[in-house]
Amino acid sequence: MELSKLLKTAFVTTAFMMASAASHALILEPGNADYDGNNVAGPYGPSNCEPDCINDLFGTSFVGNDALLYKNDYDGGVEEGSFTGSYNMSWSLDDGEPSGGTLSWVVDTDYIVCGECYVAVKDGNIDPRYYFYDISALWNGQEDLVFSNFWSNGPGAISHISIWGASAVEVPEPGTIGLLGLGLLGLAYSRKRKANQ
Repeated sequence: MELSKLLKTAFVTTAFMMASAASHALILEPGNADYDGNNVAGPYGPSNCEPDCINDLFGTSFVGNDALLYKNDYDGGVEEGSFTGSYNMSWSLDDGEPSGGTLSWVVDTDYIVCGECYVAVKDGNIDPRYYFYDISALWNGQEDLVFSNFWSNGPGAISHISIWGASAVEVPEPGTIGLLGLGLLGLAYSRKRKANQ
């Protein structure tokens, strides 16, 4: 196979892998929460309860902020956690208050690989004050997390969203793997060319 065909195949494969990674979304709404104010042993809130409430509900044993993978506060857009800068949060407003949003992975940055991953969506003072989700087997860290319809039919708004996890392993992204493949193809071609001279 000639080099131009090899390069074209590698480019198309890399582009497809990158597009596939970002083409799906996990939608989190009040109706598909694992726990909310109606089915928890709580009450949790009005102050922040993470990670203790996650430990209580899901049987984990997170200590302090060591297991905080990502957190975004609506007020001021403050990010926290070990993956700060790896995600962008765009908020959806309902009557000027956040009722949802989309958390998107920033391509070419590290991303969360869930061994155990739990999401908390918190309001300030309106019941239910929290919604909790176990996304361990549902989210790959590259697809969008879409938050929708939180406190949209009355008072209340999202204060923050947070993702907690037992461990996060960083893996190479598809673009890096593709570039490595292209480099190896180029090296193989140059060696073959030298051998034929």
